[in-house]
Amino acid sequence: MRLTLLFLLILCTALVGTIHAASLPLSRPVQAPNAVQRMSGEHHRYTLDFLVFKDLAEGHLKLTAEKTPGRYRAELVAKTLGIASWLTGDRTQRYISIMEEDASGRLRSISHESSVHKRKRGQWHDRQKRYRFDYLAGKVYQEKGENGQFRPGLVFELPANRHPVDILTGFYNLRAGVYGKLTPGAHIKISTFTTKGISDIEVEVLSGSERLARPFFPTAGTLLRIKVDPEVFDTGGADLYAWFDDKGRPARGIVEDVIGLGDVYGRLDEGKKQQ
Repeated sequence: MRLTLLFLLILCTALVGTIHAASLPLSRPVQAPNAVQRMSGEHHRYTLDFLVFKDLAEGHLKLTAEKTPGRYRAELVAKTLGIASWLTGDRTQRYISIMEEDASGRLRSISHESSVHKRKRGQWHDRQKRYRFDYLAGKVYQEKGENGQFRPGLVFELPANRHPVDILTGFYNLRAGVYGKLTPGAHIKISTFTTKGISDIEVEVLSGSERLARPFFPTAGTLLRIKVDPEVFDTGGADLYAWFDDKGRPARGIVEDVIGLGDVYGRLDEGKKQQ
């Protein structure tokens, strides 16, 4: 049983905006002035349900400004609760991106780090993976590590005809209006780095009867079906659905048929203040 799948829904719900972000050319219009600055300080919180279990996990997504002008830090965290916490060794999964505005005013990735913090046999363990983007050298460096100690890994060439960004950087670019609107019926492929090199995330923007077949999602807003490389979230893979509400917030999501037992549901926690 891959309990990591329980995290995927929170991550998908919070990151649905990434799908548009890395697939469009840099010649598209950039965001309005100060759009990213206006999002700085946002803090969204999420809860997750599975089978008969409620509030099985919690997550949060936030964006803060760094001391260096034009540079930002995005953080996405998912943490198990209750029985899920006992089963997973009090597991916390964290994604952190450092990004900066380039000369055109859009955000580009500087670094992206993922980590898993859990207890095993009474001892705490941390496992990390990091990507560093070097635009002067035209390379991306992948590093892996444990307990904060990284070791050199794969090196990728930044392609001239594609513009990959990490998932969090892409999300905030989309929120800022860099890439335009998601159009119902659109099929989108985006670029992201894995150990195999550049990998595509496939997305379909749903409309009509396909939306009505999923009553968990309101009829307003934007509903997406997503297929992602299992390595992106370190899972066995699953079909994902994610929804933006009428305020443009990533508010609900489903991972269908998790380990053959049923669907996992995630939602924005309206009981906690959303900044």
